[in-house]
Amino acid sequence: MYDVLPWVGLGILLLLCLPILPVQRVVLAVSSWALRLALIGLLAGGAYLWFRPGEMPARVSAVLNDLPGLLALLPDRGSPAFALCLACWIVTALVPILAALDVTQRRMLVRDRVVVEETPETVLPVGEPVVDEVGVPILRPIERRTAAAALAGAGTRTTR
Repeated sequence: MYDVLPWVGLGILLLLCLPILPVQRVVLAVSSWALRLALIGLLAGGAYLWFRPGEMPARVSAVLNDLPGLLALLPDRGSPAFALCLACWIVTALVPILAALDVTQRRMLVRDRVVVEETPETVLPVGEPVVDEVGVPILRPIERRTAAAALAGAGTRTTR
């Protein structure tokens, strides 16, 4: 049984790495929600340790011993603010990753959305020169709405 389990894991991870659109959507959604919930849990843990600073796990202190630069930015280890400040530093470092996942999800939704553009059925009026007594052509004024519609129709592109 344990000889087959790594191969099953390999197959599933290989499937998740392929550029299949429905799989990409699921991976993005699950990873962004997992990261979001982990960050919220981390902040909640920091708030909990504010009230009980003596319950700081020993593993956290062991890891922080290897990072003296980070310890210089934090308050004393026994103070109530230590865990909350540590949680805020970690969340601050991971929020850009969460933002990148959210932007990627939105772009994926926009890319898949079918954009139906309405084309105007009427022909836009073109200014005709009016001959004046001195022979200088004068253009008729065009309404702003028709001019805006002409400009909007001229610059439309569909991206895929």
